[in-house]
Amino acid sequence: MPSELSKLWFSQASLSAWQSCPLKFKYRYIDGLYWPLTAGGKVSEHIELGRTFHLLAQRYFSGGMGALPPGEPLLATWLTRLQEFLPLSANEDFLPEYELRSAQEGLRLLAKYDLLVVGPGKVTIYDWKTDERPPESAFAVSPQTRLYLYLLTLTGYFAVEAENVQMVYWNPRFPREPLIVNYSVQQQEQDGAWIRRLINQIMSTAAFPATNTEKNCRFCEYRPVCHGQGLEEVQEDLLDIDEVDWEQIQEIALQGVNLA
Repeated sequence: MPSELSKLWFSQASLSAWQSCPLKFKYRYIDGLYWPLTAGGKVSEHIELGRTFHLLAQRYFSGGMGALPPGEPLLATWLTRLQEFLPLSANEDFLPEYELRSAQEGLRLLAKYDLLVVGPGKVTIYDWKTDERPPESAFAVSPQTRLYLYLLTLTGYFAVEAENVQMVYWNPRFPREPLIVNYSVQQQEQDGAWIRRLINQIMSTAAFPATNTEKNCRFCEYRPVCHGQGLEEVQEDLLDIDEVDWEQIQEIALQGVNLA
C-alpha cells in the first residue's frame, strides 16, 4: 500500500475517481498531480456558470448575498429560482459549504456539502447541479449520495435518525424537477458495507490500470499524460454535446474550490 493512502481522507471525488479510472486515482491522490482544467466553448461556459452559481448559493444561504455580477441575466434567473425553491426560514439552520469528517470504524471519510438544512429532528442535504438535464435517478446510488448520507448519519453530530435524513439534488435549469433521496437504517448499513469494501479494495491494490472507457478519458484532466492530447484539443463540433459527462466536468471544475 502506498504510504500516501494511509493519510488520505476518502471523499466522493476520490471514490468516483477510483471507479472511473484507477490510474486517474493514482495520479491525483498518490502522485499528487493537480492542474486546472482547460477547455473552450460550451464546456468552458458550463464550468464557469456552475462555479459562479455555487458561490452565489453559498452567499445567499450565508446571509451575505451582495450584488450579482453585472450582465448575468441567466445567473439572476437561477438565483431567483433558488430563492423560490428554498426560502430562508427562522425555524431552520442553513449551513452552506459544510464539511464533515469521520475516522470511525477505521475509515477516514470526508464530505463537503453544498448545503445542510437542519430542522427539528431532521436534516436535508442539498446538492446543486447546473448541467443541461435534470437530476437523474441514477444519482440515488452514486458514490456522492451514498457517502454524503452515510457520513452524516455516522458522525451522529446532528443526533438525527437515518429515516429523518434525505438528500435533494436540484438544478436551477429545471427548478420543478428535484431528485429527492430518502434514507433508512437498512440503506445506511448497505452504504457502510459498500464504502468499506471499496476502500479496502483501494488500500490493498498493487495495480492502477487505466480505464478502457473512452467517455471517461474524453474530459479527464490527465488526458495530456495518458494520450498527449489536452482537453482544449478536443473538437467540440465532433462531440455529441448530450453525451458529455457533465458530472465529471463539474467535479474537475470545482476541484480548486472543493475536493470533496
